Amino acid sequence: MSGIGTCRDGKRLCNFDFTVTQVYRWADGPNCGHLAFIDLNLRSDAGCYQERIPAECIAKLEFLKRHPDLCLYRGSYRDELSACLSEGISKYLQKKKGGLAFSQTGLHRLEKRVVFVAGDRLIGGGEIDAVFSPDIACLHLEPARYESGWQAEELLNRLQANGPVAIPVFAFGILTALQSLVLECGIPLTSVLYVSGRSGLGKTETVKHFFAVYDQGDTGRPALITEAGSTMAGFRENLRAARDLPVVLDDLCLSTGKNAQRKRLEIGAQAIREASNKGAVRTKAGEHGLIPSTEAGVAITAEFDMETISDVTRCIIVPLDHPMKGGRTDDRIIAAGALSAFLEWFVPRYEQEAQLLRERYQAQIEAKRLSRLDTGLFCLRWAFERFMRFAVETGATNETGYGEAIGFFDQRLETWNKKQRQILDRIESTIPKASIPRLLLLGIQHQEIPVKQKLKKLKEGYAVIQGQELLLPPGLAEQFISAQDGYRGISRNRIGRELKSAGVLVTHERDNANTVKVAKGFPRVYHIRLDRLEEAARS
Repeated sequence: MSGIGTCRDGKRLCNFDFTVTQVYRWADGPNCGHLAFIDLNLRSDAGCYQERIPAECIAKLEFLKRHPDLCLYRGSYRDELSACLSEGISKYLQKKKGGLAFSQTGLHRLEKRVVFVAGDRLIGGGEIDAVFSPDIACLHLEPARYESGWQAEELLNRLQANGPVAIPVFAFGILTALQSLVLECGIPLTSVLYVSGRSGLGKTETVKHFFAVYDQGDTGRPALITEAGSTMAGFRENLRAARDLPVVLDDLCLSTGKNAQRKRLEIGAQAIREASNKGAVRTKAGEHGLIPSTEAGVAITAEFDMETISDVTRCIIVPLDHPMKGGRTDDRIIAAGALSAFLEWFVPRYEQEAQLLRERYQAQIEAKRLSRLDTGLFCLRWAFERFMRFAVETGATNETGYGEAIGFFDQRLETWNKKQRQILDRIESTIPKASIPRLLLLGIQHQEIPVKQKLKKLKEGYAVIQGQELLLPPGLAEQFISAQDGYRGISRNRIGRELKSAGVLVTHERDNANTVKVAKGFPRVYHIRLDRLEEAARS
């Protein structure tokens, strides 16, 4: 019998021996601090094998199936071999600290430092031996290929070709990477980047080049992108898995069909609400119970604006009015490297940067109350300003260039804010502020509806009041009501139905219509009791 084997209590259990070469503990997630993976060196007469085994599977001895030359001398020895493995792990941990395993991407506060998990690699980890769960190990952020200053300078040059759009898109990528810090500082960030414009202007390419800079493994293809025509399940999975990473919902396009367009609006609204609901609890498909959500940064490309105030204020809207110029095949590589270099610079400064952000935010909210939109724009400016400070400190630009870039960004912030306010005003104008009876009463009281006393004035289009009787021509009612917020394009039939429903109309038994003829030769009018109109206006 060969001398190679594992013995316990004088019994040789198997034809191989093992060495525990590394033990990893979870650095995050619900199992933080528990064993995650065990690295084993297995040696038999036939050869040597390296195995990384999930801690929960160590007792299953599944590596025996992968290496048929390794065997137990008796099936009853399984428990004893498992006990030997457990003892080996304990002895290892008595001598060495072991490594860390990560199940979540993004910023992590460890015992003595802060690190950033960029998918399959650790930024700011120094000598930490780190491994990553399969869910995140498939994501890759290309490291900087050049010196940090050159990488940042090259990126800034490329952003300037389409500055009004490319700069905020990249800045939102910076904000996304720092999102956990923002939330930790108590800032209620809910923003989604909403890149809008007609087809063919380059929305998707811009987002892919300067925001969606993580690759799917070593394929070179952008990761975490969901087509708007797909199911929401994939998008939700990306939200769950991509803490502080960029997620894209691409191509909410216009449709000529009303039902199809309504469905796309619903998809967009649902995506915005789920993406902006930081810290919510979601259920992952196929799993029991609830798990905490993770905070991805989300960009949506669309051909239309959203139609509710709640959805619009959750967005930072970057409109495209003209086709994007230029663009090079390696834009994503340059942007990814610049983001990576920025994080290498930022992560060691985490505590002082967090304190600086808290102070700036406190000064802002003391000066004025920040709306949801204001908060998003404040955070976006902060993220871009920190990147520009990094650019100065690495020699990519000087203080003059820094000032010019911040000045340009502030101008764009004003432009985006103005356009977004215009969208909100347009939506506001579609929301009724009062009932039709109240609007009519106010119109009469403020003399916005021309009123006469003589019946013959009905033929000239005037309203007539005689005692408690208001005779109102439908055309005049339509003209006045359709000019009010929320009633644009309203029909005379709908006005009549609303007045009838409010109980203010006087109708004739011989006539089922909502309008009446007061005398032969006169036009049909709404016959309204003023006392009932006043009562309906108050209700």
